[in-house]
Amino acid sequence: MKPLRLILATASALSLLAAPATLAAQDTESEAMAEAAPADDMAEEEWAEDEGADDPMAALAGMMGATMIEVEPLTAEQQARVPAAEKVMARIWPEGAAAEMSQNMFGGMFGGFGDMMPTGAKAGLAALIGLSPFDLEGMTDEQATEALGLFDPVWEQRETAIKAMVPELTGEIMGLVEPPMRRAMTELYAIRFTAPELAAIDAFFATDTGAKYARESLSMASDKRMLAASMEAMPEMFAMIGQMEERMKARTESLPAPRSFADLSPEERAKVAALTGYSVEEIEANLEVDAVMAATEEATVD
Repeated sequence: MKPLRLILATASALSLLAAPATLAAQDTESEAMAEAAPADDMAEEEWAEDEGADDPMAALAGMMGATMIEVEPLTAEQQARVPAAEKVMARIWPEGAAAEMSQNMFGGMFGGFGDMMPTGAKAGLAALIGLSPFDLEGMTDEQATEALGLFDPVWEQRETAIKAMVPELTGEIMGLVEPPMRRAMTELYAIRFTAPELAAIDAFFATDTGAKYARESLSMASDKRMLAASMEAMPEMFAMIGQMEERMKARTESLPAPRSFADLSPEERAKVAALTGYSVEEIEANLEVDAVMAATEEATVD
C-alpha cells in the first residue's frame, strides 16, 4: 500500500475510535459536517488556499479546527455538581483507560483492521508491479516471495515495522482524545443527574437511579457535546497521522530501499514475469497506469 493510501486508511479507521460510540450519533455528525462544509466548489478552493491544502492532513486538521461545535456553558447548579460527577467518572472511566481500550480493540473488534492493510509477499509484489494482490492469485506464496525478494530482500522486516506502528499510533491518538472526552462526560453527568443521583451511581447503581443511568447513558453517547469533544481532538489527530509517512521512513531507515521494476536487470525482470505470468511489457504498462492513478489520487486529496 502506498504511504498516502496507508495514512488515509489509518485515518479513516482511527477516526472511528474518536467518534461517538453509537449509530445515533451519525445523524448529528452528518448534520454538523453538512453545515460546516463549503457551500460550493469556489468556496472549497478558497478554503484550500487559506488552509494550505498542499498537505492533505494539515488541510483536514485546519478544516476540523474551523468547525468546532459550540455547546452551552454549564449553569451554576450544574457546575456545583461537577465534583460529584468527577468522582463518578474516576470510578467508571479511570485515566488512561481509553488508550488501554484501543490496544484491546486491536486484538478484538479492531483486530480486523490489520486485514484492511494488504500484507504478505503477494501484496508487496503487486504494489511494485502495478497490480492488485488478486491479480496474483495464480502464484504460489513461494513464487511471490522469490519475486519480491528481487525487489526488497528485507520486505518482511519492513512490513513488520510498519504494522507494529499502527497500534502504537492508536494509543497515542486515544491519549489525545481521552481528556476532552472525559471532561465532556463529566459535564454530561453534572447536567443529567442530581447530586443524590450521582452519589447513588458512585455506589455502583445500588438504587433506582442506576436504572436511570443505564437509560441516560445511551442518549449521552449521542449528545452533541460528545461530538464536540471528538472534533476537538481531530486537528491534533490528523496532524499526527500526517506525520506517519515520515515516521515510517524513520522506522525503516536502517533497511535498504526496495528496488523498482526498472531497477531490476533484464534477467530479473524476465524472472518476475515468468513467476507472475505477466509479461515485462504488461507489468510496465500496469506500472504506468498505477502511477497515473496515484497522481490523480493525490491531486484529488489536495
